[in-house]
Amino acid sequence: MASTTRQTRPTRRPDPHRRYDDARPVPQPDRAPVPRDAALTQTHPATHTRTRARVRAHVWDMGVFGTVLLLLVIGLIALFSASYSNALFYQGSATYFISRQAINAGAGVVAMIVISKISYKVYARFYKELMILSIILLILVITPLGTASKGAQRWLFGFQPSELAKITVIVCFSYWVAHNPSSVRSLRTMIKPYGLLLAVYIGLLFLEPHTSAMMIICGIGVVILIAGGMRLWYFGPIIGVGAVTLTAFYFAFEHVQERFAVWLDPFSNMRDEGWQGAMSQIAIGSGGLFGKGLGQGMQKHLYLPEPQNDFIFSSWCEEMGFVGAMLVLLLFAYLIFRGFRIARAAPDRFSCLMATGITAKLAIQTLLNLFVITGIFPVTGASLPFFSFGGTALLMQLGEMGILLNISRYARIDVRDES
Repeated sequence: MASTTRQTRPTRRPDPHRRYDDARPVPQPDRAPVPRDAALTQTHPATHTRTRARVRAHVWDMGVFGTVLLLLVIGLIALFSASYSNALFYQGSATYFISRQAINAGAGVVAMIVISKISYKVYARFYKELMILSIILLILVITPLGTASKGAQRWLFGFQPSELAKITVIVCFSYWVAHNPSSVRSLRTMIKPYGLLLAVYIGLLFLEPHTSAMMIICGIGVVILIAGGMRLWYFGPIIGVGAVTLTAFYFAFEHVQERFAVWLDPFSNMRDEGWQGAMSQIAIGSGGLFGKGLGQGMQKHLYLPEPQNDFIFSSWCEEMGFVGAMLVLLLFAYLIFRGFRIARAAPDRFSCLMATGITAKLAIQTLLNLFVITGIFPVTGASLPFFSFGGTALLMQLGEMGILLNISRYARIDVRDES
């Protein structure tokens, strides 16, 4: 007879040698900083990632900091050697230019260090205010409040608003591209706001006039748009607009026509417009391989115009020769390389474009000055960064290096280790 009792399945006995832990792992909170603006959350994609990217503040890029200080020291030495003759003759003191530049350099270094401690995200929050301020200052320059010198009205109480316009283009373009990356892939969205802002700046600088600032601002804008993903075939309309603008400048300004004429042959009109280019080429050529020696140049003694400003590198080439000139050019090239390296390792799209714009401004302005003094380009009045005399330009340049150093403090560890 079968048993009517229900047979139960034997239970599994626990293994006494096995340890059980019922506690579930507690998820760790994400301690990464959360930016307020959506434009700062779009990270810049890394290539050949070896380790997980970390975005934490670390030591700034010492290569950039050391190169900037070295260029600044060499620039002060070159400025004193090139300017003491003009300073003594026109100002009554051989140290007129160097003393003022040294004060601005000291203040600029302090500003660079302070700005390097301020998060780059701040500029994205105040880009509108910065844009409005720069436009207002450019408008005030062309009023009776502005100061005119040598046929151009570019100063407002000793300040040059065009320098503020350059950094404003960098901040605004970087923010707009980071906030809406698709805006650079359509001509309609590129006209507003990018083209509109450039048109406003070009129009105001046209009235000063300030040709070199217009060229630098346009160059910065194009580089940021390309880095942001602009289609390369858009260069067709851009080149067309540039050609039309250049043609308009040629027929609108008599001094532009004269500069183009003497650009082709500066020695044909050495009594007037060709004097600058001719003396610059004579100074560079007479330097030879090793130069005449620091302080031993001849062209700076009331021959070379503006030896403390636009043509300071010509005087440096005469005194230090090809070797000294190549030393300075290698330092600039290394600084530009480090700047683009920081842009590659930037933690997000906004900081990447900011670093790209700052580095592009340095490269464009340096090349423009070198092209002018060697006769490759007509005389436009572009100064050499960290060398030419000018308080506003030097302070703004060192401030921009402070922003670049701040971005380098948040560089992604994976890209930084690969470099």
